[in-house]
Amino acid sequence: MKGIIIAAGYGSRLRPLTDNTPKALVEIEGKPIITYPIDALVAAGISDISVVVGYRADVIMNNIEKLYPSISFSYNKDYDGDNAISIFAARSFIDGDPFVLAMGDHLISSSLVTTLLSDSTITRTLCVDSESKNASQVNDGTRVMADPKGRIIRIGKDLKDWQSIDTGLFMMDAEVLDNIKYLRSLQGNKVTISEVVQHMGDNGRHFQTCDVSGQFWADVDTEEDYDSVSALLKEGV
Repeated sequence: MKGIIIAAGYGSRLRPLTDNTPKALVEIEGKPIITYPIDALVAAGISDISVVVGYRADVIMNNIEKLYPSISFSYNKDYDGDNAISIFAARSFIDGDPFVLAMGDHLISSSLVTTLLSDSTITRTLCVDSESKNASQVNDGTRVMADPKGRIIRIGKDLKDWQSIDTGLFMMDAEVLDNIKYLRSLQGNKVTISEVVQHMGDNGRHFQTCDVSGQFWADVDTEEDYDSVSALLKEGV
């Protein structure tokens, strides 16, 4: 199984911490943020990993290469677009194979990845948390509604009726690339992963949910998130 980690964006919401340091390299408890998803994938047995870079790519690549010499990189020249464009930028790496997708600004435990790998019945799966109490995750997170079979029927930040929160950890297959390409023809580079999941579901190619409630994950978008996650790590979560 291949792994892709998205780390192409500006990280503007995390300023001033990202004024001089790319978001992927901002340290939490002595480790760059990007190392948390990398370590989680590796611990779960995924070693064929590509990090998608864009903004300040050289700085990020130089630092990651020192820590993980075997990791490869995909370059997203349209890094001012939305996150689905980073998946498309990794199409040569994907090369028709299924892959696990993680966000470069999410801290995840390796147990999330092993649960995804062991519980997924199809290669279109999203790990969700139905018990999240973290205010940032709930208020700013992407919300998910699934049918009784666990198939995602609605996904987005503005859902009024929802059951769980998107953790940012997916299993995908290469079919997603055709759907990104189609949406890109309509919307340009402003295509989100959630829009791709919704579009595929609307056309009978649903993503399945994988419930990872109770396992550690955190999204670091703002200074408030940073402080909250730092406190959790200090407590040994």
